[in-house]
Amino acid sequence: MSELDGVLVSRADIARYAGVKRPAVTNWERRHPDFPKPLTEPGKGPADTEVFAAAEVLSWLDARGVAANARRSSEPEGTTYGDRFRAALGGPAAGALLKAVERLSGPEAERFHGELSQTDYITVLLTLVYLRGCRPEDWRKILGEARRVRSGNPGTLLARRLALAVREGPGPAHEQLLFALVESLGDSRVVGIVLSLDDTGPVDRAEHAQAFEVLLARYSDLVGRRAGDFFTPRAAVDVLTRLVSEESRDVQTVHDPFVRAGELLTSAYDAVAAAQGSPPRTSGAGVGEHPLALAAMNLALHGVSDTALWAGNMTPSAWNDSQHQGFDRIMTNPPFNMRLDRLTERGNWRYGPPPQHNANFAWLQYAVTSLAPGGRAAVLMPDIAAFSANPSERRIRAAMVEDGAVEALIALPPHLFATTGISVTVWLLRHPTGTCDEMLVVDARHLGSMVSRSRRELSPHDTQRIVGEYRSWAAARVGGAGFTGTAGLSAVASIEQIREMDFTLSPAFYVPGTATSEVSPVEAGDLAALAGRLAVLHARARDADTVVDELLGRYGL
Repeated sequence: MSELDGVLVSRADIARYAGVKRPAVTNWERRHPDFPKPLTEPGKGPADTEVFAAAEVLSWLDARGVAANARRSSEPEGTTYGDRFRAALGGPAAGALLKAVERLSGPEAERFHGELSQTDYITVLLTLVYLRGCRPEDWRKILGEARRVRSGNPGTLLARRLALAVREGPGPAHEQLLFALVESLGDSRVVGIVLSLDDTGPVDRAEHAQAFEVLLARYSDLVGRRAGDFFTPRAAVDVLTRLVSEESRDVQTVHDPFVRAGELLTSAYDAVAAAQGSPPRTSGAGVGEHPLALAAMNLALHGVSDTALWAGNMTPSAWNDSQHQGFDRIMTNPPFNMRLDRLTERGNWRYGPPPQHNANFAWLQYAVTSLAPGGRAAVLMPDIAAFSANPSERRIRAAMVEDGAVEALIALPPHLFATTGISVTVWLLRHPTGTCDEMLVVDARHLGSMVSRSRRELSPHDTQRIVGEYRSWAAARVGGAGFTGTAGLSAVASIEQIREMDFTLSPAFYVPGTATSEVSPVEAGDLAALAGRLAVLHARARDADTVVDELLGRYGL
């Protein structure tokens, strides 16, 4: 039910509320067949005046942006005639919270962040959006305290009230952090931020979640390189989610062993619930109390409030995680090419210990061994994992394939991440079947379009093409038919072909019509030399990043 249900407006009302002249309404009605029709049923309005349902008019006006030369001085870019109409009838403008967040984190950030760094300031904004959306009782108390401070009363309780409000959700560590940040900001700035966020009127939970994601993107832009890209780009999230949620019928548990900001879990929760009609239980592990707190807030705003979160590690080699096993679905974007903290006992690795210099195959093995029978996983990996000639990695890759643990590899385009042009591959894994006759390979490197000089995005159609190849292949296997693939996009790699390629799994080597498939076969020795050189360069890049971060830290950056 809309608050405008039963409200009727005339053409003159529409013009007045939308801030246009009366002939403009007539022009809209004449030029646009989808403009709402007047109500002509008996008793619907005064006999001499045609009236319209205000809710229908609002829906139509929400899709009509106000041109730049027609916007009022107080109206930001993106304002619609629906915003004006809604405000005139006493309701909040659509997207009002989003606009407030964009303003506070953009043009007005310099005025509000004071001595705080940009990342600490964004942390405060993220927490306030969470409190406004998920803890309305606490928000009312915070708002009351803020108004008392504005009226000249002492505000010693404001910082403490804010901090206490996050104890039950994000936890005591975030409580202490928030208290310190708010104290540093000072009451006057905090009051201004709180009142700005509250001045948007009633806002639903979905818009709070959108606002939180906008701020997470800002946070990622600020710390991305130093944090290995703080959260997973939307294009990769959509692909992994769609693949993992396929054929979801009795999925009880979904897990992310490197949860970042919770973006994969929130998406998987929605997709699995939609596919099977009931939501799964969710869990995740993360590194650091602050990222775990952000993940908890993000999940709560998306309606996933009972997620079990615990402390993990940068590499699974340091975990004794036997109690966290048997998941129906796993989705993760772990840190790439990390050095192992230490090697665990050989028996802890189903396919043998990974090399000390690189944890990629520790993550892949961890995903496989953490699945329940019939379970499936989608793991994002750098391209090198598919063709590395390191003897240990090649041996593990071969053993995973022969054991039926690898279902498909999907090469995604470069430049999906904000701070690096690295290409990535989705490893679609399953609980081992003990045998393998074929696997699906998809080369989607050419899909998507550049939205800036350094960022590429996949359209919904691109994502559908990728998922459609997997769906067609899976259906063909169930029906006992062969899958021919799509030239330039997908193919089936038989186990015989994979063995001939010495378990090099890069989709480009198998998909007809790609540039790589037209090149002469690569000698194993040459490939090993190139892979070794690339590993050395990765290590040097990590060392250089560490030095740069130390230098930036000296200047408070």
